[in-house]
Amino acid sequence: MTAAVDDEVAALRTRRRRRRRRLLQGTTTALIAVLGAIVGILLVPATKVEVGPLTASVHMRPSLHAETVLLLPPVGEVAFDTHRAPVRVEARVESVDVAAAEALFTSDAGLAELSRTAPEAITSAAAVNAALNALFCAAGAGLAVGLTFRRVRRAVASAGGAAAVVAASALTTSLTFSPESLSQPRFEGLLSQAAYVADLGEATAADYANYRNTIAEFVGQVSALYIAADSLPVGLDAENVTTVLHVSDIHDNPQAYDVIEQLHTQFAIDLVIDTGDIVSWGTPWENELLREIGTLDVPYVYISGNHDGQAAAEMIAAQPNATVLDNQVVEIEGLTIAGIGDPRFAADDDSDAGGWREGKDAVSASGFQLGETITAYDAAHPEDPVDIALIHDPTEPDGLLGRAPLVLSGHMHTSKVELDREGSGTDWFTVGSTGGALASGGVSPVLQGEEPLELTARMLYFDSTTGRLLAYDDITMGGLGLVSVSIERTQMPEETPALEVPEGAETPAEPIPSEQEVEPGQGLPDEERVTPTDPESPLPSVSDGGGG
Repeated sequence: MTAAVDDEVAALRTRRRRRRRRLLQGTTTALIAVLGAIVGILLVPATKVEVGPLTASVHMRPSLHAETVLLLPPVGEVAFDTHRAPVRVEARVESVDVAAAEALFTSDAGLAELSRTAPEAITSAAAVNAALNALFCAAGAGLAVGLTFRRVRRAVASAGGAAAVVAASALTTSLTFSPESLSQPRFEGLLSQAAYVADLGEATAADYANYRNTIAEFVGQVSALYIAADSLPVGLDAENVTTVLHVSDIHDNPQAYDVIEQLHTQFAIDLVIDTGDIVSWGTPWENELLREIGTLDVPYVYISGNHDGQAAAEMIAAQPNATVLDNQVVEIEGLTIAGIGDPRFAADDDSDAGGWREGKDAVSASGFQLGETITAYDAAHPEDPVDIALIHDPTEPDGLLGRAPLVLSGHMHTSKVELDREGSGTDWFTVGSTGGALASGGVSPVLQGEEPLELTARMLYFDSTTGRLLAYDDITMGGLGLVSVSIERTQMPEETPALEVPEGAETPAEPIPSEQEVEPGQGLPDEERVTPTDPESPLPSVSDGGGG
């Protein structure tokens, strides 16, 4: 009896050991198969696809996030929750045929053809890449298991199981794909900072026809952005062009710095010019935000606006890439720039007593003061006269007309271009609010059910040899969550009118004082010229709360 019991116990132990051995072998096989499958998937080549003027590469990857992602280097990415399978479908724009893209926008037939072919092209590329994933996944799992255990049957079973999982994921992705998700994109990079390439509007893409049109529209707008970034003024290449980004009236909106950084990445900006109102009330908290300027890898030139106090200017001047101008002339990136800060400070507003309204006289006087500085500098440097003058408020222009070929300003929260203003030969460019006037009335329209103020900036292209403005791009971005962006290129006229100071443009009897004031007829001494510590270092930027 005892011997029978002992035999039964021994047999039970043997069965347990076998079950544990089989469980261990199964777990080890599965783990090795998974590792092999992952290696196989990582080796899957991208599937190239032509979508209109875009050349893209498509990848499918296992992921905890079920999404379709469009990568638009270097401006960011757009993601859509298009399906439910644990798969990430990734399409990266590799290149843009600029000529084909330009032809696309001039041909109604081209847009119709794009609407017809774009979805099929993307779907076919995804299907091909899914098949490659299944093949490489199966090969990786089978080889890993076969080489580890030297068992053909086990290797074949692992390969088949891996292929079945990939096929099931691809099928689930296809069956659960939701065109409606295209109306709810998520943005990263520049696209997350209000400069959205895709203007999907209110359309929900509820049916296949709308889905096709949405894809075509998206491709078209991506093409437009790349055209703007890649094309240069006629007759010049990148080596002969100095690219300047003009911003203004940031008004405490930190998104503006992200926009500047991403635009610099895309357009290779040489210099940023900021014409004031970077803060709203000059509080210590606001001034601390200005340290962000020092993180921008581009020279930044700033003049103060009527919302910027002395503390803001000092904080900006302390940044390693910043130059603050106040009735001074500086040469940066081959351009000779003169600038003066706004003489007013909004925190000292005394409107009830008429002080703020009377501030226009101080603005006029500061314009004449800078005009005299420019005249004196040009007389002392006839071979290298001032190329650009900076002033915050454009409403009192007399002191600068005829004294500089180009004046940049802000303050109005509305962009405007005036060529040969009042027949003086001076072109006057006013840019709107790069911060959407966020802390200076920009939120009010939203609270009243209206559209928020747009974020605006202007790209200026100068001839590096002559300093002459060749072309400019007006960049308009949707404010406070709107998904829109437009980039409009304008070529400057070939001939530039000669500078001519208008008759009667006399300096006011009592110009405002300035520590850097230059007497008429005197050149600006070299020791008073502002130069960056490092000529290659970036400069800071400031914006104004236009009209505020």
